[in-house]
Amino acid sequence: MEYILNNGLKIPAIAYGTWKFPNTYETSEIIKNAIASGYKYIDTAKAYGNEYYIGQGIKKAQVDRKNIIIGGKLWNDDRGFDNIIKACKETINTLECEYLDIYLVHWPASKAVHDNWREINIETWKAMEELYNSGLVKAIGVCNFKVNQLDELMKNINIKPMINQIEFHPGFMQQDIVNYCKKENILIEAWSPLGSGKMLKKEELKIIANKYQKDVAQICIKWCLQNEVLPIPKTKDIDRMKSNLDVYNFEISKEDMQYLNSLPYLGGSGLDSETITLFN
Repeated sequence: MEYILNNGLKIPAIAYGTWKFPNTYETSEIIKNAIASGYKYIDTAKAYGNEYYIGQGIKKAQVDRKNIIIGGKLWNDDRGFDNIIKACKETINTLECEYLDIYLVHWPASKAVHDNWREINIETWKAMEELYNSGLVKAIGVCNFKVNQLDELMKNINIKPMINQIEFHPGFMQQDIVNYCKKENILIEAWSPLGSGKMLKKEELKIIANKYQKDVAQICIKWCLQNEVLPIPKTKDIDRMKSNLDVYNFEISKEDMQYLNSLPYLGGSGLDSETITLFN
């Protein structure tokens, strides 16, 4: 299964997350194992501090560059047109990957910190457009943009974002921004599709998992896919890597999807990009 972005780029329907992996040899082995397990889309970010060993892991896997999707992210410290171009090139060099398939703005400038948040986000996007037009990046997008932030951005740009990567898991769907992006043909990617592991302990999800003879992680991943969202699970365990991809041999019923979609808040990161001050 794959998704087709609004610029025509085809990407795998499930990505592999790398947040909190150390910048050490261990991570290169994890990435090699993930690719061997079937992952063809590796999602990382400068802020994770592990780009070098992510790149080394991809090299170890000896996969043809055109057969792997590599996604990076622009960190807030690198805002400013020239800085953004430089940061992207540095990420490409660190990963040793020649170009990026996907490059995302990691966090929007928030109104909680910046009076001129609109202007900052627009300037940032202009640089992203330049990266796209130059061919350094095959697809561009954002992360953690809410409706107001994305709506203001869309009024002032030439190239529509292809992706919005947000926190998305059972009990935390952010349906308003999901609906907005679907209307605009912007793919939603789900970071923390397992709620940073919190969902694995929820009885509501265990009941559904038992019904389908699957584990909770598989239910969360399949639920994302049936909601037309691309999940980005993360694990170091090889068996888990494989089971997180083994979700195409069953279908969650309409009734169970309605139940899962209507769950109350089950916990989350608590990070709100309109009020957050931590990352600005």
